[in-house]
Amino acid sequence: MTDTSAEAMEQRLRSLPNRERFAFPAEVVPVFYRRAAVLIPFWREGDDLFVVLTERARKLRSHGGMVSFPGGVLEADETWNVAAVREAHEEIGLDPGEVEVLGQLDDAWSSAKHHIVPVVAWLKGRPTLVANPDEVARIMIVGVAEVLSPEARSEETVYIGTTPCINETVEVSEGRVFGLTADLLLEAVEWATGGSPGRGRVRLRELEAKNALRAAGEA
Repeated sequence: MTDTSAEAMEQRLRSLPNRERFAFPAEVVPVFYRRAAVLIPFWREGDDLFVVLTERARKLRSHGGMVSFPGGVLEADETWNVAAVREAHEEIGLDPGEVEVLGQLDDAWSSAKHHIVPVVAWLKGRPTLVANPDEVARIMIVGVAEVLSPEARSEETVYIGTTPCINETVEVSEGRVFGLTADLLLEAVEWATGGSPGRGRVRLRELEAKNALRAAGEA
């Protein structure tokens, strides 16, 4: 039986740098996709881990009102890790000095034409956060135990052209997490609980399907 104690989950997350993450082949990522990073920050409270998500401000042109991790587009000469930490500071006031970057999850992409690297980080405890109202409507704190509940998760099949894709949803007390954010949250939690998700290869297949649609003039 998998040990899902807070200590065991923390140690698994700390082992992220020791595994080979999946990166998209450069030739598959469209040249007009912008590089972006998101921060997935965990900490321990009692025998559970917690993570921060945000509800995006509804006035934003891209994905307004949706749940996401703090993040954004890389600035010139910026690394994925630096961008993720900077964006979290700008969006939710997370002190960069409190952030210990642990590693990166598999590459991802978004319908907003972003090539995304998810950055997993560790905090010493529950952070003091302040939402930037220009970008964030609400800060959400979610426990891993809640994400692991079978009742919290559901999925549906959607299609990119003729390619079937699984769209996952996680219902937690703070709200409904779905789409790419649910995918990233579940990937991080799967690593924390001893899984080996392999989600990057699935995302690559979906990106290739999207590219094929675009080449055919259908996207």
